[in-house]
Amino acid sequence: MAEALGNNVYAHITKKLVTGELVAGQKLSEQTLAAECGTSRTPVREAIRRLTQEGVLYQIPSTGTFVARLDRRHLLDAYEMRMVIECHAIRQAVRLLTKETRQELRRLCDDMHAIVVALRRKKGTLLEDKALVTFLKDDLTFHLLILQAAGNRLAIQIVTSAYQRNQFFGHHSHRRDLQHLAWVWRHHAKIERALRQGDAEKAERWLRAHIARSQADALAAFDRAAASAADSGRDPVDDALARLTSRFA
Repeated sequence: MAEALGNNVYAHITKKLVTGELVAGQKLSEQTLAAECGTSRTPVREAIRRLTQEGVLYQIPSTGTFVARLDRRHLLDAYEMRMVIECHAIRQAVRLLTKETRQELRRLCDDMHAIVVALRRKKGTLLEDKALVTFLKDDLTFHLLILQAAGNRLAIQIVTSAYQRNQFFGHHSHRRDLQHLAWVWRHHAKIERALRQGDAEKAERWLRAHIARSQADALAAFDRAAASAADSGRDPVDDALARLTSRFA
């Protein structure tokens, strides 16, 4: 029961981080989070402990818990770690995937495609709120299923942490627009097809291209935000946060 409550609070905080409701440098309130989740402070503290271990939050004694600030090195490290681990795992996964896992990978791709199509039909430009959380969850689950098929539990933990760094720190500085979402879905579809065909080389090639483009996009966006802030005489982190929070005002 206690573990389930902790997981629920963890998911709640994660959602607030992904959507930008919690931003870098912001102080967390255990009381507020407990009220939002309908729990005591104990599950909140457990969730905070996990996110602190993952480097997403940090604590200052006698002061409180804060969201970690944007860090280009964090981004680069996370993507490099994913590249090594996932590209190795996908070759193993090709021969170990069960029928059920193959079907789930296909379903996730279909769900992501449906979100892209829905955004296009309503002539939207940015994906936000519930649809955004669903898309990102499907994205992460897709990658974790491949790692799970490869049978490496430690890799799952490492990549989950790295992926979260990518989402919380990297993608906060650029727009999740239709073009971005479309290529993310397209890469997943290419990977899924290669896995279905049992083509390890092609699956790894598409996965490598996918991670490389994700890294390039995130770093380029971060650098643009930093350059813009420097030109305006503002702190790069504060400027990036201002761009983000304005979308949710």
